[in-house]
Amino acid sequence: MAATSGKRDSERADYASARKPQEEALESHRHLLGEEHPDTLTAMAGLAATLFKQGDPAGARKLEEQVLSTRRRVLGEEHPDTLMAMSNVAVTLRAHGDLAGARKLNEQVLSTRRRLLGEEHPDTLTAMAGLAATLYKQGDLAGARELQERALAECRRVLGPEHPNTLAVTNNLAATLYELGDLAGARKLEEQLLSTRRRLLGEGHPDTLTAMASLSAMLCEQGDLAGAREVQEQVLEARRRLLGEEHPSTLRAVNDLAATLYAQGDLVRARKLQEQVLEERRRLLGGEHPDTLSTMNLLALTLYRQGDLVGAWKLQEQVLEARRRLLGKKHPSTLRAMSELARMKPRTLKHWLQFLFRK
Repeated sequence: MAATSGKRDSERADYASARKPQEEALESHRHLLGEEHPDTLTAMAGLAATLFKQGDPAGARKLEEQVLSTRRRVLGEEHPDTLMAMSNVAVTLRAHGDLAGARKLNEQVLSTRRRLLGEEHPDTLTAMAGLAATLYKQGDLAGARELQERALAECRRVLGPEHPNTLAVTNNLAATLYELGDLAGARKLEEQLLSTRRRLLGEGHPDTLTAMASLSAMLCEQGDLAGAREVQEQVLEARRRLLGEEHPSTLRAVNDLAATLYAQGDLVRARKLQEQVLEERRRLLGGEHPDTLSTMNLLALTLYRQGDLVGAWKLQEQVLEARRRLLGKKHPSTLRAMSELARMKPRTLKHWLQFLFRK
């Protein structure tokens, strides 16, 4: 399913500019107030959030664990600020791959909030969603689904169907249903989410476009390629108009549409879009960025289906060589690249002649 990558791209730029003043503020608080002052801890938590958004979960984790340790010692295990610090650490651990550690903290926060606040309190529902996210990452989809369905029912009743928390839980449950193979259930939720986003935010809002992209992925999985293509063309037109041709979200929208065209057998248009994306990604990201390599792989498959064995082979060889060097011989992405290259081995006399006399 489509991720909220366009929103994250713009957020990262904002957080990058915020990091330096936050670091300066934290040092000032430490010097004037000490390590354990509430304002120092708040500044530390704010900087940790910025580091996390910048893609530095290790740096965020170090600060957040320091905040949590101090909160526990000064305020106790059940204080709201301590529970918030525990939730923040759990999010970072989940991003860092420590799912067992994240789950332990999520369960502790949820248990405490249920006992102190009750099942229906917004903080309890947030804790429920946090634990569900960790279960999802661990592959416990049934457990995640149970929590998400309960949280969604309570959010709708307590907060209303259009509250941001309700919409977030709706989106997460749709992703879980998708992974469980309940495509009809996932599609129903995605359509509800998109309808609400359109009504509340308008057609061009980033969250609306993200919901449209997610729905198009669902339509593809269900085999409704024409429906997916229609939605993707709308998303691409809006991305181009609002963000420009070179924005990562625009390029991702081009790539998504190209994949659907490929599935429909419209190889000429798919190739044209993939070549456009590849040129831009090479220029903006470099030849070995994961997104660049992914586009090269997709273009190689398109060339192969068009009968351009030489072009397909050359691209796929580049992908494989880069992934071997960057990821190692046994990485799943490297193994997939090897498999794709083996599949492109010449099987007809015409292809063997193309291959033998390639330039």
